[in-house]
Amino acid sequence: MKRYIHTTLFLAFSQFKSLMRNYVYLFFMIGLPLLFLGVFGMLYSSPSTSSWKISVINETKDQPGKEISESILKGLIKTDENKDGVFEEKTYDTAEKREDALVRGEIDAIIKIPENFGEISSVGPTGQIEVIHSPDSKSAQIISGVLGNVLEKVDEATGRQKAKFTIKTTENSKKGLKNFDYVFAGMIAYTLMTFGLMGLSNAVPEDKKSGALKRIHASPVSPAQYLLAYGIAFFVMAIIAFTLMFAMAIYVFDWKMAGSWLNFVIFATLSLMMLFGTGLAIGGWAKDEKQASALSNVVMFPLMFLSGVFIPRFIMPEFLLKFTDFVPLTPVNDGIRLIVTENYELWQLLPQIGVIGVWMIILYAIAFKVFRWE
Repeated sequence: MKRYIHTTLFLAFSQFKSLMRNYVYLFFMIGLPLLFLGVFGMLYSSPSTSSWKISVINETKDQPGKEISESILKGLIKTDENKDGVFEEKTYDTAEKREDALVRGEIDAIIKIPENFGEISSVGPTGQIEVIHSPDSKSAQIISGVLGNVLEKVDEATGRQKAKFTIKTTENSKKGLKNFDYVFAGMIAYTLMTFGLMGLSNAVPEDKKSGALKRIHASPVSPAQYLLAYGIAFFVMAIIAFTLMFAMAIYVFDWKMAGSWLNFVIFATLSLMMLFGTGLAIGGWAKDEKQASALSNVVMFPLMFLSGVFIPRFIMPEFLLKFTDFVPLTPVNDGIRLIVTENYELWQLLPQIGVIGVWMIILYAIAFKVFRWE
């Protein structure tokens, strides 16, 4: 047993040194994720200034409050008739769904207009609009400012010098997601996919071409040792890549881990083991690097876009959403995002872990079935 472990580790060290000398691997495995992270980080670390997504709770029932509130919202919300509106309205069936949308960053704020808005007093109609936002929201001040300017104009139109329509801002009790939080979680899933899928799918055909795979097959080294050694080598490379990514996220983009680092490591390791099966199936079946590269791209791009890595799944059509639940990368992406942004425990991710386990069995069964040594 000791000799088996020693041989496996020696082989893993040799493969790791070979991978670290390969600049193409270093670029695609480490350099490209860091480049993407830097670009997306700069794009999404600040809020959009063109329009803001809101959800409206308008509780007014009587005049003139209902008429005033609808008039204000009509001028601000972007519609087919009002393309100059600065707000995009999102509607939800329940208060819980609305709050979840705020926490997840689907909307920037909730605008609440109370039932007594527009009540007549000695100075005319009065009222207060409440803007509910996440604690770290940068858009809330802008939304409140836009609403405040409109309410000032309403006051001016009524000939009042002192404002009787006011804005109240309220922080939601749950911490919301910044745009960068969503993007970074997707980048983690993308990097796991790169190591799992692209790594073995290209390394194994290279060994076939050089004759190394045939020599290993004829040597006392077992196929399991060979594959385990590659797994260890890519795992160490993944640790280097993630260390650099997390350092950039924390020190450059002020990112904070919401969940447990241990939960993240365990879940990411399970995900990587499953994705290794995809790379092994492609690399074991492919005759050469060109064939492996073509197959990897055919598999990788649909996985990337259907799993919500870069495009949120909630904007996809309903019929497509049901299909994407069964895409191998979807539970990885969802699980990573729930751990790093919403502090989920592993027991809360049992559905995702279950799907990953099923895919692991399927992919390794396919890999060992189609694997060719030459």
